[in-house]
Amino acid sequence: MKKKISFLPNIDARIYIIFVIILLLSIVFLLFQYFRHIDCEKANYYIHADEYLVNKVVEFNDNTQGATSWKWDFGDRTNIDTRQRTIHYYKKPGEYIVRLTINESCIHEKLITITSVSQQIGYLPIIMCPDVATVGETVRFNAEKENGESWEWSFGETASTDALGKSPIYKFKTVGDKKITLIVNGDVEHTAVKTIYIAPKTIRAKQKIDIRSYEFEKPHAAFSLPKGDAQKDPLVDMLQHIPVSPKTKSSKDSVILGRKAPEISNEQFQLVLNQVAVQAKTKDDFKDYLCGNYDIPVIANDDKLIPFGQFCQEIAGKKIKITALRVNKNQENCIQNINVQYKIRKWGLWMKE
Repeated sequence: MKKKISFLPNIDARIYIIFVIILLLSIVFLLFQYFRHIDCEKANYYIHADEYLVNKVVEFNDNTQGATSWKWDFGDRTNIDTRQRTIHYYKKPGEYIVRLTINESCIHEKLITITSVSQQIGYLPIIMCPDVATVGETVRFNAEKENGESWEWSFGETASTDALGKSPIYKFKTVGDKKITLIVNGDVEHTAVKTIYIAPKTIRAKQKIDIRSYEFEKPHAAFSLPKGDAQKDPLVDMLQHIPVSPKTKSSKDSVILGRKAPEISNEQFQLVLNQVAVQAKTKDDFKDYLCGNYDIPVIANDDKLIPFGQFCQEIAGKKIKITALRVNKNQENCIQNINVQYKIRKWGLWMKE
């Protein structure tokens, strides 16, 4: 009788069944992890509020592809929220770091600032002045702003600050619409603006005209020439001997219209900085927003002050995560300085540089 040839060792069948079950569970687990995995760098979430104000609604939402679980830490020691989309109210003003954990693996942080003063109603300074004034006339200005300590006025005739103080006076030198701007406490993001018209100076007679002493025009007959042969006007001969000055080309004064820098928000600026980090863009892509000045100061992580050009060189080629960013602009919309909080990925961890 022939022996039955087997490629498997003579082991209990139950062990084979257990082995197959473990293998199937491992495959299921790997497939679960594969479809559950998300790219942390491509997290798609947002935090939005009409006003970041005490007791006002702040909306939190995550649309990251592949996300199945969420943990929202609002930074104010309240309970963790595990919903994909939720709302929250902050009870006190201040800066809060919102931390979102996606699928128990990806952690993202964002800094938000909650204020106690509305940015829409009563937040901007109020400029009080006449709507129409005259060239050379003394115009009095006044302003209202709660907790105002410093006042910077520009009256639209120069590119610099024209006056300091809450109630300045000014004499306009030119005619036309004048854009009055006021910055209180150095808050350039909330600049008050008002346009007034400066009219030409009115010329007034020093003495009243007495109508009785006015000499009316004589009739044209009084100026008619006597009849006779036409005679040569002696003025013609005299003009032939008077030298005539050569013609000069008249040059018109050129008026250089002030050009404003294009608008860019903090979020858009942050996106472009991330492209600098992956070397898709350079500092030259910020030229229009910086008005050509690459030496504006950058305050990095509250303890490092460097020029913008050097900052772009330092982050180029590195994996960075910007947690907070704020840009300050002048009247021409040119960015003057930048405050940024960011981390760099080293050895698989996010840490401040």
